Amino acid sequence: MAIIVPNPFPPPVVFHGDSSSRDNEFMVAGGFAVSGKRVAEIEANIATLRESANISEFHWSEYRGGDRRDAYHELVKYGYQLVRQGHAELHIIISRFKGYNHKRVAGENKDTSVNRMYWLLGLHRLADYYGHDRTIHMRLDHGNDSKDICNMRNELCAAAYNEYDTRPNCIRSITPVCSSKSGIVQMADVIVGGVAAKRNGVIHSPKTEKGPLADFIHKESGHTAWDRDTYKGARGLTVWNHKTGKKKKVPPSPI
Repeated sequence: MAIIVPNPFPPPVVFHGDSSSRDNEFMVAGGFAVSGKRVAEIEANIATLRESANISEFHWSEYRGGDRRDAYHELVKYGYQLVRQGHAELHIIISRFKGYNHKRVAGENKDTSVNRMYWLLGLHRLADYYGHDRTIHMRLDHGNDSKDICNMRNELCAAAYNEYDTRPNCIRSITPVCSSKSGIVQMADVIVGGVAAKRNGVIHSPKTEKGPLADFIHKESGHTAWDRDTYKGARGLTVWNHKTGKKKKVPPSPI
């Protein structure tokens, strides 16, 4: 009888993230955590969706419905299918930006606050969930709102080690990426944009068809409402309306 030996070196987790609605009441950041062994497969499937609809890039801000509606719906369904099948996990953080002092010290602004949101996701989701036995790579849509965190890998790893007793240097890289080069970032962009629209109660022009897409994104998620957090220790889809709270026990990852 063959003896199956557990793999002592499980594949890394790659998080593909984006943010939305920095100028509205609520800011949303989030993305898909995917096993490194599945990245190429997922990218290929998203590329097929783009090519079949003659779309150069999926993007929430550019959505206008019409003959692209079906492709965007298929993208959203594919993202949630990955979550339901345990092939990805979707982590979302929502922070109230209205009335928040983004300039606590000289040089800070809204971009600084978004970087802090990525820090919170990196520490309290990625490191806490995967950093005990996996290495982690963060791929964030490039811009000033991710520039700071991309230069703070050492600090984030130290915080993760001290806070959650993760393996040393569990986060191996934090890299800005152009969304046009990453289908998974595009998928995060569309879903995060839809979450932000619903959370902010945005009323869209009927011509854009963004309202129905935001409704579709919410319905397909199976989550009750974006202003409600998922239960402590949830896996698959996690929603965190940022506020202080008790630490949670985290079950094993399926990805």
